[in-house]
Amino acid sequence: MAKNPKAKTAVGDSGYLNKNCWLVKNLNYSPYRRCQHCDFKFRNCLFLHYQVISIILIILALGAFLIVEGKISTLVVIAIFTLVIVYGYFFNQSTEKIIISSFSERQAKVALQELTGKLAEKVDEQTKYLKELLEMKSDFLRVVNHQLNTPLSVMKGYFSMAEENSYPMKKALPPIKAGLERISSTVADFWNAYELEGEKMQMNPEKTDLLAIATNLIPEKKKMQLAVERKLALEVKKPAFPMPLVWCDYKKTAHVVSNLLDNAIYYTRQGKVTVDFELLGKDYLKVNVKDTGVGISPADKKKLFQKFSRGESATDLRPDGSGLGLFIAKKIVEGNDGEIACASAGAGKGSTFSFTVPIYKNQKLTRSAEKSANREQKIVIFDKK
Repeated sequence: MAKNPKAKTAVGDSGYLNKNCWLVKNLNYSPYRRCQHCDFKFRNCLFLHYQVISIILIILALGAFLIVEGKISTLVVIAIFTLVIVYGYFFNQSTEKIIISSFSERQAKVALQELTGKLAEKVDEQTKYLKELLEMKSDFLRVVNHQLNTPLSVMKGYFSMAEENSYPMKKALPPIKAGLERISSTVADFWNAYELEGEKMQMNPEKTDLLAIATNLIPEKKKMQLAVERKLALEVKKPAFPMPLVWCDYKKTAHVVSNLLDNAIYYTRQGKVTVDFELLGKDYLKVNVKDTGVGISPADKKKLFQKFSRGESATDLRPDGSGLGLFIAKKIVEGNDGEIACASAGAGKGSTFSFTVPIYKNQKLTRSAEKSANREQKIVIFDKK
């Protein structure tokens, strides 16, 4: 490949011209090999200094012979110039080595500085990573302690009372069953979360009616204790467009919708929760779960879909949350070739969780056609309203 003539060359590169040097600048080429490694000005050139000193010494030597002997013999002239030429040759070689060595030393210093910077950056990066791991470990232990020990303590209490005949077994069984279900759900979440770390969840896609999923879930969610106590209105808005079937894992996607509805109910003190749909071009359907709840601060939004991540308001309103629901939901959505995101105007101003799924277009299990879809069409977009 031909070298670009306009490309800038650095000191030491082949073809480098030292524009600081008057001689090189006027000749437009490097007269000596060492000039390729030199960025000094012409007046600072070591060989120039030698030449100036040599001329002065020659003049002084000839002048001295002329004064002492009254004349300058041919032998003296030959001897002086032979000495200058021989010494000049060795001085030239030494100068070249000095300049190249100086250049190599400067390069080594620059390389050392870069390496030091990279090492410091790497150390900082690893330190940050270790801190994150320690925080994750702390969060994991906290969640395990709360999510497993709490229901175990409750179950143990009811079982002890029933065993001592101080509490009817018939009444003790429901809370014991609820504790077992909570433990089972928590263990399943832990397993899914760690199984999904860095992985794309395996899906069994099929033709799916998301409107039917949302519509069927609403009556179930209306019976939740918090929804009843807070008198929350839950509804599914039927789209103005013909609702298309989508291509996704039916059970796992239903889990995502259910999880988003649960979160909306948990974190909404009053008002309503709404599910609606949008078309993103011809390839993707967007599902929005909107609430009038506590909202999400910008700081909490940054870590929203991370493992064990919970905002301050989330911890206050739902202390028994594992912080894994949204992480798992994100993995499911991405496993279906979609994306998930959240929009909130801030604390106390409600939230909208949205995710996308591919519209069904006679896909096969490989979904090779879907993977070539334009990424811009599957990004979750929030309208500025």
